[in-house]
Amino acid sequence: MGAFRDRSPRSRAQIVRRVCDGLQALYGVPRLGNPRRPLDDLFFILVSNRTASPSAARVFRSLKGRFPRWQVLAETRARVLERVLKPAGLSAKKAKQMRGIARRLLSEFGSCSLAPLKSLTDQQVLEYLCSLPGVSTKVAQCVMMYTMGRLVLPVDVHVHRVSTRLGWVEKKRADQSHDILARLVPPRRRRAFHVDCIVHGRTVCTSSRPRCSACAIGRHCEWPMRNGNEDTTP
Repeated sequence: MGAFRDRSPRSRAQIVRRVCDGLQALYGVPRLGNPRRPLDDLFFILVSNRTASPSAARVFRSLKGRFPRWQVLAETRARVLERVLKPAGLSAKKAKQMRGIARRLLSEFGSCSLAPLKSLTDQQVLEYLCSLPGVSTKVAQCVMMYTMGRLVLPVDVHVHRVSTRLGWVEKKRADQSHDILARLVPPRRRRAFHVDCIVHGRTVCTSSRPRCSACAIGRHCEWPMRNGNEDTTP
């Protein structure tokens, strides 16, 4: 099997489709616990930064219980918010970001909501979200994908790892791979591919010891060939 990058565009498209089909057949299209409202989701993702999923979910529930209306954050003392966020780590940084976002939305929209973005184009929404404190391209695209119905493809560490091992991208960082993968994965397949790569990356295509012998998409993957076809299953 030739390298993915050396194949014809038609052949690459077929491989992408087969990989997407294989992952979705195995995992479906899980929601992974993300809230359904855009601002809820944005704050949930910020809480989740460098935090294990179960811990992040617990902290977010506590946060919603303590601040059922996000606009209250604009006038909340930093130390009060930091106490709620402390179990998730980086509490001072996250509190500053969240208070900054609440103040910005209130100032520009008169309410603490992302609803005014509905009428904007994908690029305009992306640019606005990325202008908010602590919001990267990946975070912005996650909010757009999970809660706004936008056909974007966020690239996190799992998506980047799986795509790199497949031979689809060669960039060293996830944030350098958004445009490349968006060109490869058709819009209607992007959400499933994103969430399925997260599950696959957590359970099979792990960072240090990938379980190649248990991989449902292994026949399309270049990683075993580059590593001597060794079975790295623990």
